[in-house]
Amino acid sequence: MEIDEKNTIELKKIRDLQKSFDNNMRILESHIAESITNKEKLDSIKRDLKEANDKFIEAERYLDELKVDLENTKIK
Repeated sequence: MEIDEKNTIELKKIRDLQKSFDNNMRILESHIAESITNKEKLDSIKRDLKEANDKFIEAERYLDELKVDLENTKIK
């Protein structure tokens, strides 16, 4: 009887460990998926910022050229 009780207790502990492991694996998978999503979002933001920076540099260059043109017009 004592051996059966001990085996039953051990089996219950193993089942509890398995449930805990499965739950932790689901949490880990969720965190990994969230990390991948966040990395993709950051990469997208990085691309958008680079594009915006390129456009800003282009606009700044255009304004500098316009300023030079205006200064040259005033001199004439």
